[in-house]
Amino acid sequence: MHLLLIDAMNLIRRVYAAVEDSEFAAEATRNKVIDIIGANVRGRKATHLLMVYEDQEPTWRHRIWPEYKAGRSPMPEALANDLSDMRADLERSGIHSYRMSGWEADDVVATVADRAARSGLQVTILSTDKGFCQLVSERISVLNHFDRFLWNEEAVHQRWGLAPAQLTDYWALCGDQTNHLPGVPGIGKKGAAQVLDLCGSLDHAIGWPEVLPERLSNALEQGIPSAIRTRVLATLRTDLELGISLSSLRAKS
Repeated sequence: MHLLLIDAMNLIRRVYAAVEDSEFAAEATRNKVIDIIGANVRGRKATHLLMVYEDQEPTWRHRIWPEYKAGRSPMPEALANDLSDMRADLERSGIHSYRMSGWEADDVVATVADRAARSGLQVTILSTDKGFCQLVSERISVLNHFDRFLWNEEAVHQRWGLAPAQLTDYWALCGDQTNHLPGVPGIGKKGAAQVLDLCGSLDHAIGWPEVLPERLSNALEQGIPSAIRTRVLATLRTDLELGISLSSLRAKS
């Protein structure tokens, strides 16, 4: 069995951006999204399907770090006005959807993916968001439909030189510009990789800074609060109480 999990707004906004100047942008977006989902259901041989939406409201991450995702362009007004009807149309097409008020879609997707994988399903997350790569495992992969690229364990290691489970420590150290997360000033991407090569984890680096070059140990000593906060923000939650049964997510033929 195989579950296809769709990061709804990630997909919809990218499709809409390509057609928003057309006369019937909402209809074109809906049709293209249906085509993309159908192609990936067939391509991944998905037996289960869920499209996860989110509110455009602040979440727990914004309460911890008000600058979280700062600078991102707002949803186009025309798309926002059409979104409810579009979602209803997609549901009538047999595409299950879910939204949990007060939570990002990322945390909902992570929770569903984790539970499905633990139940023995293969899981593909359809999204361009590399933050999902922290979930990659033998049973969970992340598919960028637009680049036709599949993030599996080997791809993650080739890209970062790390295991998926180390990525939140990596972002904790070097920050994440996409989500406007600070990391530790003075460490950067190369420094973060060096810290994890030497220590294996952020916790070990904090506990045994003497194994690090002086420049990195000094930067980390000053930046521990920022590193811990960034790791909390970058880590996807997998413990939400959703009330979703996997049997209800069967893809409709």
